[in-house]
Amino acid sequence: MKLKKAYIFLLSFLTLSVFFSGCYYLSYQHALRKFNKMAIERSDEFAALHESVPTPIATIDNNVEADDSNTEEIVSVGVLPDPVILPTTNYVLEIYDRKEGKLSQTEQNPPGDIVGLTREEVEKYLDNYMRDLTLSEYNKGLLSYELLSFSDKLVKFRKSYDSDMVPYRFYVVVKNGYVVVYNSDLKSVYDYTHIEAKNLPEEDRIALSYGIYIDNIDELYALLESYTS
Repeated sequence: MKLKKAYIFLLSFLTLSVFFSGCYYLSYQHALRKFNKMAIERSDEFAALHESVPTPIATIDNNVEADDSNTEEIVSVGVLPDPVILPTTNYVLEIYDRKEGKLSQTEQNPPGDIVGLTREEVEKYLDNYMRDLTLSEYNKGLLSYELLSFSDKLVKFRKSYDSDMVPYRFYVVVKNGYVVVYNSDLKSVYDYTHIEAKNLPEEDRIALSYGIYIDNIDELYALLESYTS
């Protein structure tokens, strides 16, 4: 009796597993088709905005009354839309470590923020990426972010790093009367200290008024300890 119940439970479990797996697969395929359709529609809209249609030209014989037989029309040829990155496009990212002289490569689905972009839009995206680096990319020493090849089938990018090229990692300055440590992006705060600038020697206050650049965490801790000793 117990064995029969076990068989029934196992069969029910397998049936439900197959059912939910099938539902998940069908939902994924539907979403993928919809995503591709939206990307292609965006490309068509972009091409329509930039497509110029020449005005038909009629050639008329002056000695003969103009009619359909004496009119020659020039047929405009539509401009093919620029290819865009699709969710199904093969995305290859090369990572070059200039310090170590090593090149690695990964293949994955394209990031969502570049899906639907043309080559020109991707180049603008990379330019903006380098202009406003994240703190993580800055600290790793990102030197360049390049587009190596582009099509709707395959896109290849390369990021080049050199950690020795990072000029500093922390910036120490006085704000509202207290010593504050910023990250290397000079925007995000690494640490709000409780060190009051008025209690520091004049030489330290002068240095902090200009801001102090720190290369690593050990130098930072040594500097803060000197302010509290």
